Amino acid sequence: MLGTTQLEQNHSPSNKQVPQRTFAALVTSLLAVLILILVPLVESLHGGVLWGLNYHSPKFMSQVGDALALVKLIALCAGVYLLFTQHGRLRYLVKSKWLSVVLSCILAIVAFIQIAIGLLGVLIDATLGSNRDYFHKEFEIGNNTIYVFTADPGAMGTAYHYFYLKCPLPLDRYELTFIEKTNWVWELELKASDNGFDVFNQRGGFKYRVSLGEVGCD
Repeated sequence: MLGTTQLEQNHSPSNKQVPQRTFAALVTSLLAVLILILVPLVESLHGGVLWGLNYHSPKFMSQVGDALALVKLIALCAGVYLLFTQHGRLRYLVKSKWLSVVLSCILAIVAFIQIAIGLLGVLIDATLGSNRDYFHKEFEIGNNTIYVFTADPGAMGTAYHYFYLKCPLPLDRYELTFIEKTNWVWELELKASDNGFDVFNQRGGFKYRVSLGEVGCD
C-alpha cells in the first residue's frame, strides 16, 4: 500500500519532470502572454503614440495612433486567448496553484480593461477621424511652424484651441512647445504680427493676439 502511494506521488503532475522542449514551449507561451498584454499597457500609459515617436506631424501621428489602437486590440485578444487556452500548461511553471490563479486573474483583468477602453477609443476615432483636418492644423508664420490642436467635445463641453511651436528634430521628427490656449474660433486663420501671430475667424474677424514671447526652438 505504501509502495503504491509512493508510486502515485512520483507520477503526480506536481512531481512530474517537464521535458526540456516542453519547458521551453511553456516559457515561450508565458512570454507571449506577457508581451501581448503588458506591452500595449506600457505604450498606453506613456501618453504619446509609440512612446512619443513624434514623426512627421501630429496629424500623421494621430493616424498612426488610430491604426495602432486596432493592432493593440488584436494583440490583447490574442493574449487573452493564450492565457485561457494555455492556463493548464502554464501551471507547470508556478508551483503554487493559488499563485497561478491570482496571476492569471490579474493579467485577464488588465487585458479586459484595456480592451474595453480600446473599443471605446476606436469608436470615438471612427467618429472623429473623418474630420481630422479640423482637429490638427499647421501654419507657417515667418520661420516658425505653428501647430493648432482643437479640443472640441461637442455639446458635452467647451471647445478650445491649443497653440504649439513645432520644432524640427533629426530623422523628420518634431517637438511641440506649448504657447497658449484660447477659446474656440471655428475655422481659424493665423497671420503674422509683432513677436507672434494674430488669430482670425473664418470671416476674417480678429479674435486674439498670441505672443511667442521667449518661446523658441533651441
